[in-house]
Amino acid sequence: MRRLTFPFYVVAFLSEVVWMAIVPLAPTYADRFDLSKVETGVVLAAAGFSTLVVSLPIGVLADRIGTRRLTLAASALVAASSLGQALAFDFWSLLLARVVFGIALGAIWTAGLAWIADAVPDRRGASALGVPVTVAGLGIMTGPVFAGALAGAFGLRTPFLVLAASAAAATLMLARGGGHETSFRHEPLLRTLRVARAHRIVLASCVVMAVIGLTNGGVNLLVPLSLRHDGFSPGGTGLVFSASSSIFVVASIVLTRLGTRVVTLRVIGAAAIVYGATILVLVSGTSSALVVSFMLVRSPAWATLSTLSYPLGALGAERADLGRGAVMGLLNLVWGAASTLGPVIAAGIAQAAGARSSFATLAVLMAVTGVWLSSSGRRDRDELRRAAPSLDAS
Repeated sequence: MRRLTFPFYVVAFLSEVVWMAIVPLAPTYADRFDLSKVETGVVLAAAGFSTLVVSLPIGVLADRIGTRRLTLAASALVAASSLGQALAFDFWSLLLARVVFGIALGAIWTAGLAWIADAVPDRRGASALGVPVTVAGLGIMTGPVFAGALAGAFGLRTPFLVLAASAAAATLMLARGGGHETSFRHEPLLRTLRVARAHRIVLASCVVMAVIGLTNGGVNLLVPLSLRHDGFSPGGTGLVFSASSSIFVVASIVLTRLGTRVVTLRVIGAAAIVYGATILVLVSGTSSALVVSFMLVRSPAWATLSTLSYPLGALGAERADLGRGAVMGLLNLVWGAASTLGPVIAAGIAQAAGARSSFATLAVLMAVTGVWLSSSGRRDRDELRRAAPSLDAS
């Protein structure tokens, strides 16, 4: 089974490296192609926007035509779009390459996760769905450093040429790794949405994705502003986020090793309550010492919510008799929308009532979500314990 999962994890890692590689190179692209600030922002936002748009349709399509073939196509698109970014010669060619990459990214995190959930046997399903989150964290940490170093030494095109070759090799590994095609489903989209809204586990996984997106979107806006106000340089702020991500990765690894025993509403609800409690530190003040402490202390709870959200969604899909592709697409859609709205809402509250009020709102949101998940978990505890083994055996 490692022949199947390892190449997919490589693809997931490379996709996140490609995602972040554009960030340090954006100013160079802007100078070379004479881009305005708006055009540069559009290029940076293009992949995220296309991922948001295609996630749910791709999830439904994956259930209808097969998750394996869509995953292979998405992996090939990562290679093609990376080559496109390397060979881009103006705003439109670069924008097109980023849009194509966003489509590939959406397919990897919908069809790919659904394929892995269905293909992995015995009691390793939860771990198999948690590992991509861990490797994504590694990719996010690696991408900017990798791209900046290679571009500085060998030129702007080099990072994406290397990534294109690596993604092509990973696609061949994935194709040769085998794995059966998933069974086909033809569930109408409206029925999928109706059942998802009514089923507690699927709904809970969507709520978890929403609060992750809203909270992290707000944190990613407010924390850098607070640190800059306290005299931190961009490099210092980056180190804080990298340290937080490092703890995230370690915690995520631990969670994936624990497997299905932690994929419960009570565990995830407790993590949400802890995350909310850590945000309260910033309600009392936003000095650099408090902000840095918050970023480090919040990481295990953040890792728990992020790592267990997909296994919880897969468990809900099985219990609700829904296609896993559609549910994974729904989760990504919810996360993308919440991540887009999070910074806007946090900025609006901060501008109207101050940063502390914005942090207080995020803390309350997390705490309320955690209480709801925990109370739902108590009612569903016995049923979840019966369902988890069947998830892993699928």
